[in-house]
Amino acid sequence: MRIAVFSDIHSNLEALEAVLKHAGKRGVDQYVCLGDIVGYGASPVECIAFLQSLPECPCVLGNHDAAVLGIPSSMKPDARKVIEWTRDSLSVSALNYLQKMEDTIKWGDITFCHSNPYRPRHWYYVSEKTYISSSFARSRAKILFVGHTHVPVAITRKNFFCIYIRSPEHSMIVPAAELNRQIFNCGSVGQPRDGDSRASYLIYDDRSSVVEFYRIEYDILRAAEKILAAGLPEIYARRLKNGL
Repeated sequence: MRIAVFSDIHSNLEALEAVLKHAGKRGVDQYVCLGDIVGYGASPVECIAFLQSLPECPCVLGNHDAAVLGIPSSMKPDARKVIEWTRDSLSVSALNYLQKMEDTIKWGDITFCHSNPYRPRHWYYVSEKTYISSSFARSRAKILFVGHTHVPVAITRKNFFCIYIRSPEHSMIVPAAELNRQIFNCGSVGQPRDGDSRASYLIYDDRSSVVEFYRIEYDILRAAEKILAAGLPEIYARRLKNGL
């Protein structure tokens, strides 16, 4: 099975459409969303509807999704402003969709989550050594897929004392280790923060035991214009252009 894993859409319809179009041409059998469908961007209604139209696309809860539902989450004033605007924009049906999302999804020895597998609603960033080590120590998953940081990364635990971290590039293929445990961050569809403005996602092929990382061009100008037209903070339009 080929599984497209993506996260942090942040109401960026243009980026989401580009990513799923790309994935659809690569023989994907299954889609999994790692949360933060909403926040920052101006198309929350359209992004939720798009995901609902996909066959069998489970989605875990992200911190921005949780904030829209009224679940406490620490956020800056600008981000909170977008959350309030998003809440007012969504229908009851869309809010119910967010309400039904789980904190984690487990398929055999694979776990999918937004931030971390052991305290998912504490929203830790699994990019710091402490949280990387804890995610391995406090989870039994052989492969863990995460988002939240907006930066794609492949992490392999060689042994208790050695963790190997690599930053994947476009079209990079990383072997899924036979013996070692791994964490793969798919980056962000709608608001990348690693200096590359292209949308990011990955495909996990369990038959070939590889993870394919991709960066996808999309209409950044259109997405940015919609943010400004909606009266949302300009910083989120600017971030799309510089990928930071």
